[in-house]
Amino acid sequence: MKLYFNSLKYAFFLFSIVATNLYSQQAWAPYERQLWVRPVFVHSEYDSAFLAGQKAKYDDNVRISVANLALEYGFTDRLTADLTIGFGKLGRHRIFNRYFGLQQTPEVPDKYGFMDTRFGLRYKLVDEFDSKYRWMPTISMRIGGIKRGDYDRNPQSLGDGASGGEVNLYLAKDFGIWGLGGLGELSYRKRENPVPDDFLYYSAIYKRFFESLFLTLGMRGQVGQGGYAYADPRQEPPWNLVRYPQPSIYGINPYDVYVQNERPPWGRKEIYHNAEIGFSYVDSFGNFYTLFFSETIAGYNTAKLTTVGFAVTLPYNL
Repeated sequence: MKLYFNSLKYAFFLFSIVATNLYSQQAWAPYERQLWVRPVFVHSEYDSAFLAGQKAKYDDNVRISVANLALEYGFTDRLTADLTIGFGKLGRHRIFNRYFGLQQTPEVPDKYGFMDTRFGLRYKLVDEFDSKYRWMPTISMRIGGIKRGDYDRNPQSLGDGASGGEVNLYLAKDFGIWGLGGLGELSYRKRENPVPDDFLYYSAIYKRFFESLFLTLGMRGQVGQGGYAYADPRQEPPWNLVRYPQPSIYGINPYDVYVQNERPPWGRKEIYHNAEIGFSYVDSFGNFYTLFFSETIAGYNTAKLTTVGFAVTLPYNL
């Protein structure tokens, strides 16, 4: 039993809550002296994960609920500032509870915390509506920062718990036929060690119905650029089948101390690919309401998330 718990002690790793970034920034932005206020409410659940090259099934659902508020203000028709803040809850759960309780992990109580704060400046390089070329998309570039939240990173977490910066390239195009259009994003994010750098992408196509209804289908993902496969190398096959001795100094295992201090879960490489669908409605005042659903279809060191959420974009002319 002791071996079982030692092998699980560092098995819990960080699951980025991807859904908190759904419908964040895009190429289209507020014009001069226009403020966009966007509350976003997201609920995600998972009971399985992609652990390196393996799949793991858990005995309980892990539930995450997050409320975000995104503000975007246009200093000019091309220059926009943005700020996103949020608060989240990680629901009570017990990952393993097997053989009538003979093998189980401690129950994790409800946890609350402020999410990572994102802020930045976005510049519209090309506006499709001002271009003389019908094929030209709207192209925007953003430079931003990330301030880590105050949530507990062990054993599960509401985020990576690391500050840093990011560069984003956004694309958008209304094709002007059949109500079709496209959205895209390519981003690079760098944060404090040992959290690895990440490439992020987003690609979607939308269809407009009756001028006020929208259907959006897309893919969103992250490709980690570093990090390690397993927080504890003893978990990597075939070493996970070996029964290791448990040496201790005054009751402390030096190897466990090394893993805890030098190989934290948030230093692992993470990859995910999410499929998304959204239904939107714009009213006569220009308010934009979106109900969305997302599912993780592939990944590496990430949770298999199922996400539903609701967002409202409220424009104000100041």
